[in-house]
Amino acid sequence: METTKRNARVVLALVFVALIVSLFFSRKLNFSYDFESFFPDNDPALPFFKQYRQAFGHDNEFVLIALQNDKGIFKKDFLTKADTLAKQLKKLPFVEDVVSPSNLKRTSLQGFASVQTPLLHSQNEDSYATDSAYIYKSVQWKNNFFSSDTKSICIYVKTKDGLSKKKSDTLAASIQQAITNLQFDSYHVGGRIFAQAVFLEKLQKQFFLFILISAVFVILLLWFTFKSIQAVLLPLSLIVISNIITFGIMGALNKPIDIMTAMIPTMIFVAGMSDVIHFYTKYNDEINAGNNQKDTLKLIFKEVAQPTFLTLISTVVGFLTLCYSGIKPVRDFGIYTSVGIVVAFILTYTYLPAMLNLWKGIVNFKTDKKESKLDANSHKLFFWVIRHGKQISLITCLIIAVSVWGLFKITPNQKLLDDLSDKEPVKQDFMFFEEHYGGVRPLEIDVTVTDKNKTLWSFDLMKQINQVDSFVTQTYKPGFLVSPVSLVKSVNEGYDDIYLLPNDTGDYNRDVKFILQNKNRKEFKKLVTVDGKRSHISGKIKDYGSLTVDDYNQQLTNFIKLNTDTNTVKFTITGTTNLIDLNNKYLVQNTLQGLLTGILALALLTFIIHRSFKMVVVFLIPNVVPLVIMAGIMGIFGIPLKASTAIFFSIAFGIATDDTIHFISRFKLELKKNTSPLRAFKHTYAETGKPVFLTTLILLGGFVSLILSDFESIRLFGLLTCLTLLVALLCEIVLLPVLLMLLFRKKK
Repeated sequence: METTKRNARVVLALVFVALIVSLFFSRKLNFSYDFESFFPDNDPALPFFKQYRQAFGHDNEFVLIALQNDKGIFKKDFLTKADTLAKQLKKLPFVEDVVSPSNLKRTSLQGFASVQTPLLHSQNEDSYATDSAYIYKSVQWKNNFFSSDTKSICIYVKTKDGLSKKKSDTLAASIQQAITNLQFDSYHVGGRIFAQAVFLEKLQKQFFLFILISAVFVILLLWFTFKSIQAVLLPLSLIVISNIITFGIMGALNKPIDIMTAMIPTMIFVAGMSDVIHFYTKYNDEINAGNNQKDTLKLIFKEVAQPTFLTLISTVVGFLTLCYSGIKPVRDFGIYTSVGIVVAFILTYTYLPAMLNLWKGIVNFKTDKKESKLDANSHKLFFWVIRHGKQISLITCLIIAVSVWGLFKITPNQKLLDDLSDKEPVKQDFMFFEEHYGGVRPLEIDVTVTDKNKTLWSFDLMKQINQVDSFVTQTYKPGFLVSPVSLVKSVNEGYDDIYLLPNDTGDYNRDVKFILQNKNRKEFKKLVTVDGKRSHISGKIKDYGSLTVDDYNQQLTNFIKLNTDTNTVKFTITGTTNLIDLNNKYLVQNTLQGLLTGILALALLTFIIHRSFKMVVVFLIPNVVPLVIMAGIMGIFGIPLKASTAIFFSIAFGIATDDTIHFISRFKLELKKNTSPLRAFKHTYAETGKPVFLTTLILLGGFVSLILSDFESIRLFGLLTCLTLLVALLCEIVLLPVLLMLLFRKKK
């Protein structure tokens, strides 16, 4: 006994040291929303994008400001305030340029020379009628800087590239303050620095909310199940220590908390507590049966440790399949969650027995009437299942058929701000720009001259660029579209009063000569390289969703193949949003590939343990059926397949297999006692029914907290996982016994 206690103290001392070290490294943790980390790092589009960005700068480092005036925008006091704001913004730190209706220029012909004059004479009210008539008949100004309803104007602020979180917050606050001080009727702002701030604020709040809700639910469930402070504090402390050690490891490796890793505490709560429940349920039953603590712990290591170790493998396999993803935060989520689950398992069979050995409180738990009623209902359900095996099989087949039909209706689709509620001010601002200014989603098309003897300014190349520019305008319906063609058209409008690419080479050469006189200006270099070999078509479009944009991109690609000469000029779709769409596409593919790998790995493990192909089938069916049903539900109810709904399949499969492993392991133990299969089933129901039911409640309690998230991706992940767990529970207690009876029917 003294040796056992000494070993227990050594274990606790080691846990204490690990805890202190982890707390030290946990201080280095911070919250991050670096959406560029979600770019697919194994795709050739990424290095091309980085090289493109080096040439022309970041395509998402901007702020759009829409200023509204209820009496109309052509009012002197309003335009004066807008001009004042533009000048104040230009002076702010981290601002490179400000383009406002008050400082826009148009090219016009005065005598024999072309000059640039103000687009809007804001201080001369007599010019408002002429200016407004010109603005609203010109395609390059309406819906770009002036709304169609004449109630708002838009200011474009180019911020410095790669601003840190701290600098972004400082700039966002300064912009908000400058706008507020001038007291416009209303205003809307859009851009990365504003969306990032909202995401991070919500991420921090929900990180602690998930922990709190999961902890409260676990405490209540443990108390009502075991009626013991010991049975509440020990499991809860085990999970808390597991989380601290996991985040200590993350801190030591400089891994920040992002939208993915924010779910790690919930994952450790639900997966780690599953092993604890099986441990404690067996401990409770044996103590109540009159066995001493030492023999009880030995029995647990003999009968419970093996199946919980197998469940550990299945759960870890589920999370590690995320390593197939080309997205680093998804891979990190799978890896660090696996680490946390392994830590929780180790503590379950080291820290927990050590604490039980040293705890001097009440050891015996009381068996109440509710537990007896649960056992009685379990027996009734068992016999009902045995009697209705054929009906259960038929209903299952019908449900699977409907689910497969729904599965083929699933479509992959994702939007930029899907995660935020429509009630969020930042999303309402986003939707305002969608409605009045063509959107804020960047569209980038690289234009590179492949003919060594020509430049972009060659007339035949410019005509090809014009064709692509026109197709983009007609298909994507962008706002703020700029390209080499738009420069030529603007100059031509100044000469010939028409916004078109000249047909005559003489007129064209005249326009290009004027443009090249300004080639050393910073704005020009951001659009065309000095050697004239490379440029881009850039714009802002509505966030149609990845499915629609992918269709538009395919149409554009086909148009380019048919209407341009790749031997002279090459067009390549690129940009941050293009990479985000590729990310979604690859994540879906890689996750489903990982799921298949996980299924095959667990099938192989099942065969190695049971040496039976039939047992492999029996193991897989109750765990694959819930996933098929969930896929059917997604298709029927129009839930799109995207990052959050794709990774759920691998994780849910890894977690859902736990109960199957416990059920089959207990069934094999009962068969070894030379009982009939029917009696073995009955005893298995009695032994595993309660822990399976309780672990499902624990899992549901953990994932229900995710449903309360403000992020749609996390909310969908939690909802689908909860539904999967409920379906998986039904499969374990209804379908699995039917399958096992079919397998052992010859031994009845």
